[in-house]
Amino acid sequence: MNWTDDKKVIAKAFAIAPAIPIAIVSVFSLPAGLFVFMFGAPVAYASAALVGIPLFALFNKVNISGWSYFVLGGSLCAVPGILLFTKSHVPLVYSLQSISGFSLIGAAGGFIFWWLYPRKKFKDRQQTNLPGFALIVALGGALSYMYVLGQYDYIDGKTLSIKHPFVSPMDTNVTIEADGQTVEARLPKGVPYRTNCKISVVVWRELFNHKKAYSLSYYPDYPQAHHYQWLTEKAQKGISKSCS
Repeated sequence: MNWTDDKKVIAKAFAIAPAIPIAIVSVFSLPAGLFVFMFGAPVAYASAALVGIPLFALFNKVNISGWSYFVLGGSLCAVPGILLFTKSHVPLVYSLQSISGFSLIGAAGGFIFWWLYPRKKFKDRQQTNLPGFALIVALGGALSYMYVLGQYDYIDGKTLSIKHPFVSPMDTNVTIEADGQTVEARLPKGVPYRTNCKISVVVWRELFNHKKAYSLSYYPDYPQAHHYQWLTEKAQKGISKSCS
């Protein structure tokens, strides 16, 4: 491979752009910043290789060099990280803020890459950023909306005396007391339903209708019960079925 000066600059841009946003996030994540960088950097570089390089080749082929398009491309590079770290088998609300965060990190990386290479290489090329900027505004609005809806709180609740399997093999809905009223709440699979017990409840707003949604979190008197399926048989038998 003949490494021309142009290719060296491109390689340098790909080497620097993914690292800077991760480094900034790591600084703001102290004292866990080192671990954030250790796990985040490999994912950022893998995403740049899987998505960024093909996307840059496409942009180069169709003569796209505006900063707004590289910002959007950077957000697209965040998809592998989002898929890797998005929690499965739980309500989407638990992942909304991380999706927004990953997209923002990717967008920053895309802008840094543009600043390091296309900005200088194609400075004489006439190209409007208006369509790309409009898409950034739309994407930013959607991500901001997702971030706000990704907020959830823990409140106190109480289970009721209802007929329900002690441990269900699938997610089910149960009736509990929370927010000063009787509500339907999600009971994750494998989590025991203990009657008449105080319980911590997660509450959030649904994505589209904004209605409150509830999910059982843990029993304050026996937090390990939430991990019932991983407990030893002796520990499982030690969990009472009722608090009354």
